[in-house]
This record gives sequence, structure tokens and C-alpha cells, in this order.
Amino acid sequence: MLTAIAQTTINPLLLRLMVAAIFLFHGLPKVSPDAGWGAGWNPQLDTATQTAVAWGEVIGGAALALGLLTRLAALGIIAIMAGAIATVHGPHGFSLAEGGFEYNAAIITMCLCLVLGGGGPLAVDRYFHIRRRTS
Repeated sequence: MLTAIAQTTINPLLLRLMVAAIFLFHGLPKVSPDAGWGAGWNPQLDTATQTAVAWGEVIGGAALALGLLTRLAALGIIAIMAGAIATVHGPHGFSLAEGGFEYNAAIITMCLCLVLGGGGPLAVDRYFHIRRRTS
């Protein structure tokens, strides 16, 4: 009984909350006034990319915390992490100690689990399911 509850309720909740905490932690400073509201945190990127990434981290993190549009939010975070690998971490190899994409790959894997399994019964998504008519 406990195993079924863990699989269907606790696992997606823990995944959502951990990824949300990570992205809110990293995203909120990027959208502060000191960082140009998302447009001034990384001079190596153009303004549009900086803004999209910064707000994507914050909005995606908040959505995952609530379990709102969980699959879409997780896909957005996967895109951000894939972009980070392509533009920054990929050339450094896998090792995080050498600036590689180890951390990004872990986040992508967690988000992929949310895409495949959904946010679970403790997600806001649950309240938006449309019931199908039965014949």
C-alpha cells in the first residue's frame, strides 16, 4: 500500500518540488532589477535569450511547484537545460567539476520523468482534467 502511494503521489511531488526549488533559486536573481529584469545576467547571450531563459526558469519553477501545466513546464525546463548544454557546458564534457553537463543531464532526467508521469494527484493539474463521457 505504501509503495503504491509513494509511486503515484510522493515521487512526483518530490520531483516537482525539488526541480521547482532549483529553478526558483537560480531564476529569481536573474529577474531582479539588478539583473535588468532578466535581460542583464549573462553578457555572452543576447537580450532576448537572457530574458527568455530567466523568466522561463522562474515561471517553469513556479508552475512545477504548483503542479500547474506540469508536463509543459518540465518540457520548457528541458529546453533550457539542452540550451545550456549546447551553448556552455557541452564542450567541457560530462564532469561537473570541469564545467560539464552532468548537472544539466540530471535535471533533464528529472523533468523527463515528470513529462512521462505527470505531476501526480497533489498537482493543480488534477483539478483541470475533463471527464470523458461514458457510453
